Amino acid sequence: MNPKARILVVDDAADNRLLLKMLLEDDYDVVEADSGESCLTQVNQEIPDLILLDITMPGMSGYEVCVQLRTQKETEHLPIIFVSALVGAEQRLEGFEAGADDYLTKPVDAEGLFSKISACLTRQQSLITAQSDASEAMRIAMEAMTTSSELGQIVQFVKNVQTITTPQEVGEAIQTIAKEFCLSTSVMVTSGAPHFVGCTADSIEAKVLQQVSNSSERMVSIGIRTIIRNEHVTLLIKNMPLDDENRCGRLKDHLAVLMDIANGHLITLEAQESATKQRKHFLGKVIRIAEEQTKKTSSKLHGHHHTTQSIIEGMVSSLENMLFGLGLDDDQEKKLMLLANHTSLQLQEASRATEDLDKELGVVVESLYTFMQQED
Repeated sequence: MNPKARILVVDDAADNRLLLKMLLEDDYDVVEADSGESCLTQVNQEIPDLILLDITMPGMSGYEVCVQLRTQKETEHLPIIFVSALVGAEQRLEGFEAGADDYLTKPVDAEGLFSKISACLTRQQSLITAQSDASEAMRIAMEAMTTSSELGQIVQFVKNVQTITTPQEVGEAIQTIAKEFCLSTSVMVTSGAPHFVGCTADSIEAKVLQQVSNSSERMVSIGIRTIIRNEHVTLLIKNMPLDDENRCGRLKDHLAVLMDIANGHLITLEAQESATKQRKHFLGKVIRIAEEQTKKTSSKLHGHHHTTQSIIEGMVSSLENMLFGLGLDDDQEKKLMLLANHTSLQLQEASRATEDLDKELGVVVESLYTFMQQED
């Protein structure tokens, strides 16, 4: 059931106040004032929904009361109806200039009284509703702008996180965006060894973060502190705005999304590190195999070189001994020895080529070592 509208009747004549009260009290909550000064005092204590105001009174006139009420922000739109025995057009005009909403002449017609009161209260309610709607629209618009800005920060975080290469940098990026939300935070990243941002490893915050990181709860709130955890990252917010329920809930949602993104990137970094280790391990095995095979090949090449040298030297010595028994003239001997020496030189050149091949195999192994160092 809606409460009755409160109407303040202001008139220095008690009989006039009594008449209006008798007409209105079944439908409205009626209070009285016997002067302009008394009217202002009551309005300062509690603002009524409408005032029925006499014009001619001792002290402050109704006009003066109306003008003063219109200069105060709290009562600038308060419905005021003049009720007066002054019936001239000049008095009505002066009443409207003072700021009245309507004008009734004495003796009061009951039907006209109720009609004008109803019209004024309806207009007032429409004004209140319009102001409320405007305020709500402004609030929604401001909230939408704020939300858009916050989402923009998260989108930027998604872009920036792709360039992050260490767990420490992930924690720093989370704290940076939390500062944009006007939040004081500490972060623990547990990808490998724990990394702390916004606190030291021996601080109370670090102990709280380590304790909660083993919990199964996704989000824990203790007063103005809220902890959001994920597999690899735990966030402690020290100053959640509990006085703003909408903003508090919105920030929790945003930060939960932020933590999921950070956790996903940490998993990616772990996978990349694991792949790098596997690649280095495989490359190390390849290098060891290459070294072993190079040593074996080098040993065979050296053996082949010495064997070739021995064969060449034996061949030349045997050829020299044979020349004396062949009965060749000097010219024939020289030609045959030149051929033998030329062949010996060619064989020596081929033997030296095997030495170059040995060096090239060493270069291959060195290149593999250089490549592995670049992986670090």
